[in-house]
Amino acid sequence: MALGVVVAVLVVVGVGLLIARAAGFAEVRDAIEQADSTWFLVCFVAQVAALGGYAAVVREALRWDNGPDPGFGLGAHVMLASIGATRVFAAGGAGAIAAAYWCFRRACFAQREALVRVLGFNTLFYVAFGVGAWVAALFLALGIWGDAPLALTVPWLALIPFCFAAAAFVTQPARVGGLTAPGGLMVHRGLAYAISGAAWVRDVLPHPAGRRSLLWSLLYWAGNVVCLWAALSSVGQSLPVPELVLAFATGHVATILPLPLGGVGGVDAAMTYALTVVGVSLAPALVAVAVYRLFAFWAPTIPAFVALALMPRAGRRLEQAAAARV
Repeated sequence: MALGVVVAVLVVVGVGLLIARAAGFAEVRDAIEQADSTWFLVCFVAQVAALGGYAAVVREALRWDNGPDPGFGLGAHVMLASIGATRVFAAGGAGAIAAAYWCFRRACFAQREALVRVLGFNTLFYVAFGVGAWVAALFLALGIWGDAPLALTVPWLALIPFCFAAAAFVTQPARVGGLTAPGGLMVHRGLAYAISGAAWVRDVLPHPAGRRSLLWSLLYWAGNVVCLWAALSSVGQSLPVPELVLAFATGHVATILPLPLGGVGGVDAAMTYALTVVGVSLAPALVAVAVYRLFAFWAPTIPAFVALALMPRAGRRLEQAAAARV
């Protein structure tokens, strides 16, 4: 864990220095000196709300369809352990999936059911993410509320409907059974589990628990967007909501790519330059993203590492919750 933190810090410092050199060190220094730290409280509250939404989604996924109810505290422990695993061990969210899968197995779910639920609730997060990004891109493409180049809006307008249409196609009851049949090569099994996760979302969404999970997912993304808004406000910058949402979404895509340490460095650079595309100067964009990442990435890291180290305790509590359900 310590090695991971050291490497992450070095990567961020290196990326930050490269961008600061492009922006001009004097301009970056001026942006830092003029920053209003009173906005940091808003950043903190927004991130607490976002993580609370994440924990609530984990809890709903565990207790869905007569599963064990871990309560909010244990759900938060699973959530933080997942974040800790992503920070250190794997890229593209794989660490979070592995840690959550371990916890769901301790809750006495069968191997397949545990993995399907974990992939399902992660898919649900990106349903909310995709809808928000697509609506923002549509507003900007039509010039209704803000403005952005077509190079930024068109990919979102094209890819999100394609992904939703593909998911609807492969999860239709008539074909999902054949597509998710066990066996075959590793690639086939991986695809089958991914389709099963999407089918889980399709099954859950019509129910109150599914709709609650979708709302909690929206809270997670809204909290992050508000945190970025407050970080921009701290350096005297403001954007129309669609521009802010699309810049955030474009930067966040870097976390999905196979980058180590939770996309550290890549996210910072992508989000900084996404903000410049919608009109923020490079120096304040860099400082604002640094503030955002301080609260969204670095602040949760210590409690996430603690939760990861205490995963065996969480596992025992999940086993007790599962036994109490019987």
